[in-house]
Amino acid sequence: MAKFSGSYSWIFRGFPDLDPDAILRQQPANEHLATEEERQRAWWLWQRRPRGMNILLYGILLGVGAMAHTPFLLLGSPLLFCLFHSVYILFVLWVVGVFYFRERRYRRWKKDYLRAVARLVRGESDQ
Repeated sequence: MAKFSGSYSWIFRGFPDLDPDAILRQQPANEHLATEEERQRAWWLWQRRPRGMNILLYGILLGVGAMAHTPFLLLGSPLLFCLFHSVYILFVLWVVGVFYFRERRYRRWKKDYLRAVARLVRGESDQ
Protein backbone atom coordinates (compact mmCIF):
# COMPACT_ATOMS: atom_id res chain seq x y z
CA MET A 1 0.00 0.00 0.00
CA ALA A 2 1.40 3.38 -1.00
CA LYS A 3 1.99 6.01 1.63
CA PHE A 4 1.45 9.62 0.66
CA SER A 5 3.06 12.50 2.43
CA GLY A 6 0.95 15.35 3.67
CA SER A 7 2.08 17.57 0.81
CA TYR A 8 0.00 15.52 -1.65
CA SER A 9 -3.16 15.41 0.45
CA TRP A 10 -4.79 18.04 -1.80
CA ILE A 11 -5.30 15.30 -4.39
CA PHE A 12 -7.77 13.59 -2.09
CA ARG A 13 -9.56 16.71 -0.81
CA GLY A 14 -11.80 18.16 -3.48
CA PHE A 15 -9.64 17.80 -6.57
CA PRO A 16 -10.64 18.71 -9.32
CA ASP A 17 -13.53 20.71 -7.87
CA LEU A 18 -11.27 23.29 -6.24
CA ASP A 19 -9.68 26.25 -7.95
CA PRO A 20 -5.88 26.62 -7.74
CA ASP A 21 -5.97 29.23 -4.97
CA ALA A 22 -8.16 27.02 -2.80
CA ILE A 23 -5.70 24.17 -3.25
CA LEU A 24 -2.81 26.47 -2.31
CA ARG A 25 -4.68 27.61 0.80
CA GLN A 26 -4.79 23.98 1.95
CA GLN A 27 -0.99 23.89 2.00
CA PRO A 28 0.95 24.89 5.11
CA ALA A 29 1.83 28.61 5.10
CA ASN A 30 5.55 28.11 4.58
CA GLU A 31 5.16 25.98 1.45
CA HIS A 32 3.84 28.58 -1.01
CA LEU A 33 6.64 28.33 -3.56
CA ALA A 34 4.45 28.89 -6.59
CA THR A 35 5.56 31.33 -9.25
CA GLU A 36 3.12 33.73 -10.84
CA GLU A 37 3.59 31.95 -14.16
CA GLU A 38 2.52 28.61 -12.67
CA ARG A 39 -0.43 30.26 -10.95
CA GLN A 40 -1.56 31.79 -14.26
CA ARG A 41 -1.20 28.45 -16.03
CA ALA A 42 -3.30 26.69 -13.40
CA TRP A 43 -5.96 29.42 -13.53
CA TRP A 44 -6.03 29.31 -17.33
CA LEU A 45 -6.71 25.57 -17.20
CA TRP A 46 -9.28 26.06 -14.44
CA GLN A 47 -11.19 28.55 -16.58
CA ARG A 48 -11.19 26.10 -19.50
CA ARG A 49 -12.97 23.46 -17.42
CA PRO A 50 -15.53 21.62 -19.58
CA ARG A 51 -19.18 21.87 -18.71
CA GLY A 52 -20.83 18.87 -17.14
CA MET A 53 -23.26 16.70 -19.05
CA ASN A 54 -26.92 16.72 -18.14
CA ILE A 55 -27.21 12.95 -17.80
CA LEU A 56 -30.73 13.16 -16.37
CA LEU A 57 -32.01 14.94 -19.48
CA TYR A 58 -30.43 12.41 -21.82
CA GLY A 59 -31.73 9.55 -19.69
CA ILE A 60 -35.28 10.91 -19.81
CA LEU A 61 -35.09 11.42 -23.59
CA LEU A 62 -33.78 7.89 -24.13
CA GLY A 63 -36.44 6.43 -21.81
CA VAL A 64 -39.31 8.29 -23.47
CA GLY A 65 -38.01 7.25 -26.88
CA ALA A 66 -37.82 3.63 -25.77
CA MET A 67 -41.37 3.70 -24.38
CA ALA A 68 -42.68 5.39 -27.53
CA HIS A 69 -42.00 2.17 -29.41
CA THR A 70 -45.03 0.52 -27.79
CA PRO A 71 -47.84 2.42 -29.58
CA PHE A 72 -46.08 1.98 -32.93
CA LEU A 73 -45.71 -1.73 -32.29
CA LEU A 74 -49.28 -2.31 -31.10
CA LEU A 75 -51.31 0.10 -33.23
CA GLY A 76 -49.12 1.31 -36.06
CA SER A 77 -47.92 -0.27 -39.19
CA PRO A 78 -44.61 -2.17 -39.26
CA LEU A 79 -43.24 0.46 -41.64
CA LEU A 80 -43.86 3.29 -39.13
CA PHE A 81 -42.35 1.15 -36.37
CA CYS A 82 -39.20 0.50 -38.43
CA LEU A 83 -38.92 4.17 -39.35
CA PHE A 84 -39.29 5.31 -35.73
CA HIS A 85 -36.88 2.64 -34.53
CA SER A 86 -34.21 3.65 -37.05
CA VAL A 87 -34.53 7.32 -35.98
CA TYR A 88 -34.34 6.24 -32.35
CA ILE A 89 -31.20 4.17 -33.02
CA LEU A 90 -29.58 7.21 -34.67
CA PHE A 91 -30.50 9.31 -31.63
CA VAL A 92 -29.00 6.73 -29.27
CA LEU A 93 -25.80 6.67 -31.31
CA TRP A 94 -25.69 10.47 -31.21
CA VAL A 95 -26.10 10.49 -27.40
CA VAL A 96 -23.35 7.88 -27.02
CA GLY A 97 -21.07 9.92 -29.28
CA VAL A 98 -21.73 13.13 -27.35
CA PHE A 99 -21.04 11.35 -24.07
CA TYR A 100 -17.82 9.81 -25.41
CA PHE A 101 -16.39 13.09 -26.73
CA ARG A 102 -17.36 15.10 -23.65
CA GLU A 103 -15.95 12.46 -21.33
CA ARG A 104 -12.74 12.35 -23.35
CA ARG A 105 -12.43 16.15 -23.19
CA TYR A 106 -13.07 16.12 -19.42
CA ARG A 107 -10.46 13.43 -18.80
CA ARG A 108 -7.87 15.34 -20.86
CA TRP A 109 -8.68 18.55 -18.96
CA LYS A 110 -8.47 16.77 -15.60
CA LYS A 111 -5.06 15.30 -16.47
CA ASP A 112 -3.73 18.68 -17.61
CA TYR A 113 -5.17 20.44 -14.56
CA LEU A 114 -3.66 17.83 -12.23
CA ARG A 115 -0.23 18.43 -13.79
CA ALA A 116 -0.60 22.21 -13.51
CA VAL A 117 -1.74 22.09 -9.89
CA ALA A 118 1.00 19.61 -8.97
CA ARG A 119 3.59 21.97 -10.46
CA LEU A 120 1.94 24.86 -8.65
CA VAL A 121 2.05 23.10 -5.29
CA ARG A 122 5.64 21.94 -5.78
CA GLY A 123 6.72 25.35 -7.05
CA GLU A 124 8.30 24.11 -10.28
CA SER A 125 8.72 26.04 -13.52
CA ASP A 126 9.88 25.28 -17.06
CA GLN A 127 13.24 26.97 -16.58
